[in-house]
Amino acid sequence: MTMKTSLRDFRIGWRLLVKEPAYSAVVVFGLAVGIAVCFLLLGFVRHSFSYDENVPERERVMRLMQHWNVEAIGTGWSDGVSLPARDAALASGQPLLASAVSGVSFDVRAGDIVGTLGVALVDPDFEKIFAPKVLAGDLHAALTRPDAVALTRDAAIKMFGRADVVGKTLQNDRQTYLVAAVVADQPAATTLPYEALAGSGGTVWPSIKNFRNTWGGTAGRVYLKLLPDADPQAVLEAVRRGLRASSLVQRDYAEQVAALGGRDLIEYKLGPIADAYLDPDTTDHSPIHGERQAMLGLAVVALLILLLAATNYVNLATIRTLARQREIAMRKVLGASAPAVARQFLAESVLVCLIATVLGLLLAWLVLPLFADLVQRRFDTMFSPGAIAGALAFGVLLGVAAGAWPTWSALRVRASAALAGRNGTETARGLWLRRSLTALQFAVAMGLTGTTLAVAWQTHYASTLSPGFDPRPLLTLPAGNDMRDPRLRAFRDEVLRLPGVANVAESSTPVTFTNAYTTLRREGGQATDVNQYSVSPEFFDVYGLKPVAGRLYSAALDRMNQTDRVVINASAARKFGFASPHDAVGKVIQGTDNEDRQMQVVGVAPDIRHRSAREGAQPSVFYLRDRVRILTIRCSGDPVAVKHAIEEIWPRHFPNEPVSVVHMDSFIVEEFYADDLRLAKLLAASSVIAMAIAAFGIYVLAAYSVQRREREIVLRKLYGANGMAVGGLVLREFALLVGAGAVAGLPFAWVAMQRYLASFAERAPIGAWTIVAALLLACAVTLGSTLRHTLAAVRIRPALALRE
Repeated sequence: MTMKTSLRDFRIGWRLLVKEPAYSAVVVFGLAVGIAVCFLLLGFVRHSFSYDENVPERERVMRLMQHWNVEAIGTGWSDGVSLPARDAALASGQPLLASAVSGVSFDVRAGDIVGTLGVALVDPDFEKIFAPKVLAGDLHAALTRPDAVALTRDAAIKMFGRADVVGKTLQNDRQTYLVAAVVADQPAATTLPYEALAGSGGTVWPSIKNFRNTWGGTAGRVYLKLLPDADPQAVLEAVRRGLRASSLVQRDYAEQVAALGGRDLIEYKLGPIADAYLDPDTTDHSPIHGERQAMLGLAVVALLILLLAATNYVNLATIRTLARQREIAMRKVLGASAPAVARQFLAESVLVCLIATVLGLLLAWLVLPLFADLVQRRFDTMFSPGAIAGALAFGVLLGVAAGAWPTWSALRVRASAALAGRNGTETARGLWLRRSLTALQFAVAMGLTGTTLAVAWQTHYASTLSPGFDPRPLLTLPAGNDMRDPRLRAFRDEVLRLPGVANVAESSTPVTFTNAYTTLRREGGQATDVNQYSVSPEFFDVYGLKPVAGRLYSAALDRMNQTDRVVINASAARKFGFASPHDAVGKVIQGTDNEDRQMQVVGVAPDIRHRSAREGAQPSVFYLRDRVRILTIRCSGDPVAVKHAIEEIWPRHFPNEPVSVVHMDSFIVEEFYADDLRLAKLLAASSVIAMAIAAFGIYVLAAYSVQRREREIVLRKLYGANGMAVGGLVLREFALLVGAGAVAGLPFAWVAMQRYLASFAERAPIGAWTIVAALLLACAVTLGSTLRHTLAAVRIRPALALRE
């Protein structure tokens, strides 16, 4: 096939598209929508599988992972490890580089700009392992001077309005920091995001010194780069030896270790950094961790939507081929060979798919900001030259594949019969294929709809579960320092005097989540691991909690740092082995690391939801401590007005720190169910598009069905069939296709629903209603799409039809 012949075939195809603008617009736009959705979803999946590709010699870089054999901490693996593990790995004698990385928030001022930067505190080997690209200044100085930092280019522009900021200073509450270097921004696909770099020995986060020699505490991640001839098992064994020799194992957790039957208190393994983002073993619901199964599921959804759009095109192109049988016959009579006919039809299909691909890429580019906002991800390589070239190449392949059946239909046209007017009907095989494709459309649309309804309903159910208190009048805000800072105490007192504020309490962490734990025992009982909270005396009053037994803390009876008393929750009372909550009141519990630290249980609090609906109630204890920095405000007036008032007075106390006041109910949803909400929205958008594509295909096929069966309808009318019988004739065909689609698609939706719900400890009462709803919606869409043509069939006038 010469280039000249190919161009001629494409020119003929272009003229045919221009000649039938309505058909062309319908076909091209339908395909373009499917391609745009597919491109965005597959781009998201490709983005998720490309994390940390920028790391030099990525195959050698490992992250040290740990797993506690302690029930209260969970059963999954974590990338967060004790910082002494880095020193133990270096002491193994193996050829390697090691760096601990701790991420902290850094509140600073530059002139009139106040902002929060995400700072990575790193060791000197960080430069050698990750090789950040230095744009200006001295990165080594930034990581070794205690009063220096390195900013990314975006962070420099954010704080100073320009990128050339080496030598400028940033001010926070503790001291002034020199900007010693500017480095390139991290790519979007990284599990190590940062806006600034600083040395772990500096003063950005003074509390890190409490973690440097403490096994058991988690202050960041440890990355190892294994050089040639390094033995990973020898490295792990050195870390285990360091743990076994620590006071954590030898003293603090000696009793628990003895009960582990030879297992280590903490198990370690090395995980490739290439697997960090989608590692199924980690139990991290942060923005730098994704679910591999969810990504694969989205890839399937993307291909199914593209299949729907391509199915519409195949159906329409097949119908168009039947209408062009006389044209095809004339071509054959005039000497066109079978290869020439095949080239022509394939060229038309490839041209349509290429135009649709270009239009689809344009649509995807236009909606990319909305898509990025929906999935809460930044995409910097979605429209890379490789991605665009791949999409265009895929468009060509799609054109060949989609044009195969219309081309085969054209080749089977018999010239003599077509010119004599005896071959204008569809073959039995063609009719079977078209109906199968339509049933497939229904299957995909119903399967997506059923799954979407289940995900959305479970997410709504979980996010509206009572946390054990009323979150509506509550506001929460984190402070940079704890209540030992007189400025925070003064701020708290001023907030308490604001109109519309009923009370203010403090806690060490947001009440909806904690990863802090402690080990306690009742007199004569076993050592028990429980969650721990440090709170102020006003805590339970602010949250509106009443005691299950005894009394709870109150400002009238208790004060900060009283270590002789404790409040436990109902789950902790059961775990300590008390016969009832009332039996726990007045009893003494004590820590296992200090036999003199005895605390009397003054009361038992009700269980409140510290975790998501994926986990059950957590046993917890509440201490009175002043090392608390999360303020919770109970509003007696309008929470919005109180929020604005707090934001106005904050700068008077903390001029170098931004403030973030959040409504408690929205905080709970964002903390636990943000990923589920995004998944539900993605599936909902995909389901709407899938159902719309299916509805459009049904609409066109209903028109063709009425046209194909026009003479049959007329004969039935002549023999006495009424309008209901004629309408039922048209609807029956599509009812059977809906039924076939339901049989094919809904079982898969049921399996997908059960897999999703399996991760929840508390499930919504879903049952089979989502499946039924998906079926009813498909029926409604089918009825709406075929109604116009069904009425047209009922109104056919036999005289006019037979005359034609």
